[in-house]
Amino acid sequence: MPVVDVLVPQMGEGLQEVLIVEFFKKPGDRIARDEPFYSMETDKATMEVECLHEGILVEWLADEGDTLEIGVPVCRMEVEDTSSTHPGTHSGTHPGSSLADPPLDQGKVDVSSSDQPGGVDLRTISPRTRAYAKEQGVSDAVLAIISAASGKLMPEDIDRHLQQTPRLPGAGGGGGQFTERPVSSQDKTFIFRLRRSAEQVIPATAKRHLDWGPVRAYADTKKAELTDNPPSAFNCVAWAIAKATAEHPKFRSTLLREEVIREHAHVNLGIAVAMQTGELVVAVVDAADTLSFEDFVSVSKANIAVARGGRDQATEATQLVLTYMGPYEIVDAVPVLVAPAVAVLFIGSPFEQGGKMLVNLVLTFDHRLVHGVEAAEFLRTIVQNVEGLA
Repeated sequence: MPVVDVLVPQMGEGLQEVLIVEFFKKPGDRIARDEPFYSMETDKATMEVECLHEGILVEWLADEGDTLEIGVPVCRMEVEDTSSTHPGTHSGTHPGSSLADPPLDQGKVDVSSSDQPGGVDLRTISPRTRAYAKEQGVSDAVLAIISAASGKLMPEDIDRHLQQTPRLPGAGGGGGQFTERPVSSQDKTFIFRLRRSAEQVIPATAKRHLDWGPVRAYADTKKAELTDNPPSAFNCVAWAIAKATAEHPKFRSTLLREEVIREHAHVNLGIAVAMQTGELVVAVVDAADTLSFEDFVSVSKANIAVARGGRDQATEATQLVLTYMGPYEIVDAVPVLVAPAVAVLFIGSPFEQGGKMLVNLVLTFDHRLVHGVEAAEFLRTIVQNVEGLA
């Protein structure tokens, strides 16, 4: 069967790059035409991509968490029907293929090799390897002469080449003593969303104090009642925040194309979670404002545990994110809003003032959707909800 490269599709006007979220198939799996086989995130939504061919997946040319430009190869397939060309594929001179060569910028280079029939080694260079080479300052010309341990050039091959290449004395300050590691998939996702947010969001910030006394009192009362699943102070204030969104629909909304506001019936509440390795992911409590206190505590704890295992749960329908720095003695901060959320709320460490234990609530919101007065009223409702806990 002919082998083709399947390209990242153009799913909307002006779209330049996507984040690869999850692969549904592994090499060797059969894929039916129109069957979803991976998901990707754009600046508008997370979507499942349907396959344009019937065939067998040969290999993925990227990793989950990679950011790819529109039109670059995402995978390679053996296909059963190539009678018609489709803009979502590129056919190449792979073994068994009689189709035309792709352009040179589609992830392949031809290099001479004496141990290959005809003196030509058609080697694949994946977008991930090209990106790694760029980070290391390796040009395309050098890539063409680096030997690969297999038919596919990998970052390890580049590392080996660099280790074998003599360095000039004094090159690389600090005596050349450093370590390097790849960016994790979680951080790749975070960086993609940060960059997208910087390009689109117009952030604004509002801040006020919250009396932490009612929160502690309510937490102590509930711990005595719910001995099997005792809540933390954070669980209590997070539940009060979720309930506040019932009166403030902007904080359970998302902005579509700066022309349409999508107002959700309920809030999907995100909770920023730090993994043991330092990466940030988001746990999500769906329809958090509809849950009883006991159910909210149970669901949020379970989803936070899943997030700590590395699974980011944020989607385009996660409207509000909480970041809690109580255990870290951080009193004040300006949280960074990461799209697609409309707002992020920082909850600081308690501090004493005027005989009370207070915390700072700092709200960063997308000013395209939320105005300053609306942010102030939302914070006031949160404070009122907390005061009504005890």
